[in-house]
This record gives sequence, structure tokens and C-alpha cells, in this order.
Amino acid sequence: MNTDAPESSPVLPLAAPDAVLRPPVMTPWRLWRVISRRERCCLFGGWLFSLLLSLGLGLLSVVDDWSGIPLQFGGVTIYITLYPALLISLWWSLCLGWWWGALQAYLTTLVLALYAGMAWQWAILFAFADPLGVAVMVLGFRALPMLRGLRSMESVVHFIQLSFVGSIFSSSGALIWTYCNNQPFSELLPIWQGWWLGFFLQNLLLVGPVLSLSWLVTDRWLSRYIALKSAAEAESRHLIVLLLALVSVGALVYGYLSLSLGSSLLLGQLQHGLPPDIRHAALVMTQTGWVFFWVFALLVLFNAFFAYRLFLHWQGRNQQLLNALKQSNAYLAQLVRLDGLTGLLNRRSGDEVLQQEWLRSQRSGLQAVLIMLDIDHFKQVNDEYGHDVGDRVIERVAMLLLEHTRAIDTAIRYGGEEFLLVLPQTTLEGGMQLAERLRQQMAGRALHCNDREIEVTISLGVAATSIVMQDKAAWVKQADMALYKAKRAGRNRVVEAD
Repeated sequence: MNTDAPESSPVLPLAAPDAVLRPPVMTPWRLWRVISRRERCCLFGGWLFSLLLSLGLGLLSVVDDWSGIPLQFGGVTIYITLYPALLISLWWSLCLGWWWGALQAYLTTLVLALYAGMAWQWAILFAFADPLGVAVMVLGFRALPMLRGLRSMESVVHFIQLSFVGSIFSSSGALIWTYCNNQPFSELLPIWQGWWLGFFLQNLLLVGPVLSLSWLVTDRWLSRYIALKSAAEAESRHLIVLLLALVSVGALVYGYLSLSLGSSLLLGQLQHGLPPDIRHAALVMTQTGWVFFWVFALLVLFNAFFAYRLFLHWQGRNQQLLNALKQSNAYLAQLVRLDGLTGLLNRRSGDEVLQQEWLRSQRSGLQAVLIMLDIDHFKQVNDEYGHDVGDRVIERVAMLLLEHTRAIDTAIRYGGEEFLLVLPQTTLEGGMQLAERLRQQMAGRALHCNDREIEVTISLGVAATSIVMQDKAAWVKQADMALYKAKRAGRNRVVEAD
């Protein structure tokens, strides 16, 4: 037995460039079950190798102090942190699913925090920072269908926005790091800014180009085994609302921390004996900055609320259109199945019911009865009174059948003036009794039309299923032959099939 062969699954066509909109939902344990042994060795071996590589690069970043490196940019000092391990984790999450990168990011950050001397309780909490930032990016691609090859301006802008928001949430670890190392609040700015800015720039310059090539390759490989599950419609709506909330929170946190840390650093410098006019100007600038921040915060909240209401309005309109489309499709489906004049099943749908009931009778051993009936001298009615009266006669027969059918029975308009009545779980004797009642009631009801009374009768043939029947066509043929005998015998009568 060849254990290397993958489990049978539908083979899908290869994805065209930029065809896959959302990242796959491929947990490691799920993918383990569908790929071959050789692919397991390559995939999970590669994951373990990248984990070791992340640990090595992470230790190097701690030993050589790649955190908060000052750089001069346009006369302004900015800080950047180099942390390649996060970039590796992000590649795994966006290509195969969040769990692949989240586990690696958590384990790497946990080991490095313990190596740097952080208490294990804080290290466990601190290690969640990077998986949180990665989760925001994965959420963004799950919520909004976007071309993932980064080959259009729209997809590039979407990636840039998600990279910024993800970097802000990932930088929450800087607060824990500063607290655990007993660093003053005024020295938090280089660590925090270096963290989010390093994540953001490295993501754009390194991860983006690599992902633009590898995304399509991994999607094509995964499509050989199972369909890449995209978010369902309801799930997508919830994810959009969550993403909108996260973006708003990220913008507010970014503005608050930037202004708060910058003000703290500035106020610390003011204590070194600067002239009063300069100290006053700095204080005014700080206060003005805080006023601007709260105005900015209100604008962000307003835009978020407006976008949320706009999304709900669009969703409601879209749902109305979908409901109207479903109703139209249901109506069209009914038109296809029903006869337009009588509302009974048409011949095509009736043949399906006949087949189902014949098969059910053969399987269960319970007898079913078929009544075939025809309007006597219907051509004369049309010739003498016109087709409008003929239509009213047909409607009268249809109403009569509906009045005498159970919930499990089926009435069918099988031809111009020919009808079928399918009676499941009925004996031949019971079918004959019902057919006679139909005959009597039809003969006893005169049709009033144009101040005239028109008497119309029907002839009926009754046939029951049996185990010797080869198919449902034999059942219909027996009922048809019985009807033919009823008409040959003078019409307005019921005849039982031989």
C-alpha cells in the first residue's frame, strides 16, 4: 500500500494570477491530513527550519541591540527596530493561515523575552504582541476581498494600510518591555517608535515583494487538494465591522502614544534651565498638540461611525436585492414546474413525481395508485363554446382534483385535457372509490357560462403498482389502457386496469 499518495479529493483548476482574493484557512493539523508524506516532510521541516532561523536572528537582534536605532531623516531623528523573525512569521500567516505564523512568532518572542531576563509571567503576555499584529493583517485580507498578488495599485494600497495598522498593534509589546525593564516613560519613544516603524518599513520593503511572488505559488499548490475557503458572506460582514473598529482604535492609539511620548520627552528637556519664553512656547505647542489630537480623535470616531452606518445601509440594500432575487428565482422555478392555467404540476414535473413514487413503492412494498382521467368530448366543447369556455372546464377539473387530494397526493395536468392523480400508500380499491367520487361530482356539476349550463363528464382509468412492473412507464401505460377502455365503453365511467 502506497502511503505517500494523497487522499482523494476534488482536483481544482489552477488559480489564475491574482485570482485568489482571500488567504486560505489552513491550520497545520488540517493540512497534515490532506498532503502526502513527502510534502509533510518538506512543509513541516521548512517550518521548523524557519523557526530555528527566527530564533537565531532574534538572538542576534538582542545581542547586537537592533532595537530603537536612531536615524536622521530630513533633520528629524526617527527610531527603527530590526526584527527579521517577525517578517518570517508574517509570511507563513499570509501564505498558509494565521496559525502557521502565530505559533512561530509567539515561540520566538517568548524565548527571546526569557533570554533577556524578563519574568516568565510577563514573558507569556509579552509574546502575544507580534501574533496580534499578524492577526490584524490576516483579518484585513479575510474581511475585504483584495487581489493578493500586489500587482495593482488597489492591492498595494490595501497592503500598506494593513501593514501600518498591524504594526501599531504589534508595538503594544513595547509598553510591556519598558515596564519590565524599569525604564522611565520619557525613554519609551525610541522603543515604541522603533517597534512599529521597523515592522512597517520592513513589511513594505521585504515582505511585500516576497509575498507578491510566493502567494500565487502556494495558492496553486493548495488548490490541488482542497478548495481555498473564503469567508462566508455573514462571516465577511462581521470581519469588516471588526476591521473597521481595529483601524479606528489603531489610529487613536498611534496618535495618543506619539503625542504623549513626544510631550513627555519635551517636558523632560524643559527642566534643564531653558529660557522662559522658549519654555512657554514649548508648553503652548504641547497643549495645542493635545487639542489637535482630541479633534483628530473625534474625526476618527465620526468617520468610523459614518462608515459603519454606510456599511449597514449598503448591507441592507444588498440584502433586499438578494431577497428579491431569491423570490424571483423561486417564482421562476414554480413557473417551470407548474401548468400556467391550472396551477397543477406540468408533464415534466409530473414525470419526476411518477418516477419517485414508483421507486418508493418498489422499495417499501406499499401499493400506490395512479388515476388517469380525460374530459369527454372536449373538442366539441371548444368548437361549440370557444376556447375560453374550454379553459374554464379545464380549471373546473383541476379544482375538483385539488378538493379530493391529500397532502401526500399529487395532481398533474398531463396533456391538453388529460390529468393524472398520484395516490401514494393507497390500495386499488381505495383508488377506484376516489375515481368514482370524482366522476359523480363532475357529472353532477353543471358549468354556468353565458347564461347557459354546460354539462361535462370525465372518463377515468385506475392502475396500481405491482412488483412485476419494470418501470414507471408500465404503470402509466396500464392506467392509459384502462382509460381507453372507459372511453370505448361509452365514456363517463371508471375502469380498473387489468
